[in-house]
Amino acid sequence: MKLKLTLSIILFALFKWSALAQNDTHFSQYMFNEVVFNPAAIEISNTLNASLVARQQWVGFDNAPSSQALNASTYLQELFGGVGVNFLYDRLGYESFITARAFYAFPVQVGVLSTVTFGLGAGIVNRTIDGSSLRYDDMTDPNAIYTRENFFKPDFNFGVEYVDPNLTVGFATTHIYRSVEGSRSDYAPRHYYLYAKYLFKDVAPDIDLQPYLLFKSSWFMTQFDLNLLAYYDDMLWGGLSYRLGDAVSAMVGYLITPEIKVGYAYDYAVGVSRGYNGGSHEIMISTTFEGFNRTRVTPKTPRIFN
Repeated sequence: MKLKLTLSIILFALFKWSALAQNDTHFSQYMFNEVVFNPAAIEISNTLNASLVARQQWVGFDNAPSSQALNASTYLQELFGGVGVNFLYDRLGYESFITARAFYAFPVQVGVLSTVTFGLGAGIVNRTIDGSSLRYDDMTDPNAIYTRENFFKPDFNFGVEYVDPNLTVGFATTHIYRSVEGSRSDYAPRHYYLYAKYLFKDVAPDIDLQPYLLFKSSWFMTQFDLNLLAYYDDMLWGGLSYRLGDAVSAMVGYLITPEIKVGYAYDYAVGVSRGYNGGSHEIMISTTFEGFNRTRVTPKTPRIFN
């Protein structure tokens, strides 16, 4: 009885904010996938870039959150900017969300090797809830959902990013037109992202260090992430992240070929769910196709492993 009561308290603490509004999908390897929330975070170069991230959260919890993201982008001289797409799938219990967005990013050269890029994304969110699997105190409640239902909403995001050979600073906002007051439990409100990372080259033979700070807020909930990655010989990386009051993440990655890199992250909960789940697992694969549309002339945005 005591264990059931404890679990009930924990689940209430975990999902109390969900009663107000949904939260954006979180990925631990965000430093390689800022384009998930910032349409300006694309590589301005003569390449076609794509990444796939899959995350299983809170292993051991029934119907625990599961998320996947597919991103692709390239630069088109004819459009004077970059174009791309995001596809996100987020499942929690008997509820799931599919987000599909297309985005455009316009770079402005502000120095020999520095660029400010502005990005705008637009798309749609599909929410599905399996009401047939839900159980209510009053199974005759006329306001309850008893069948599988789908709902659609438009979605927009905006971002800006500054990049030079060592420093990256970005700001983005998702779900632009939905404030916390105007959102509901079935759709996420406006989120704000602010991040910065700096690459310290050759701190030791063949070793680079990159600290990263990420601030994410929807006003009713705020997260701080601190991350430090070490890169060895431009082929192998590893590091740690601390999500304030929530989890510690360890990650490792490898550049299999000049075009393909893979990464893995494991989250250990330090918040209220500590001891009641087996942590969270996340895998990533990223590809870069060189020489895409060779006839164009493009600026180069320097990024790690370019």
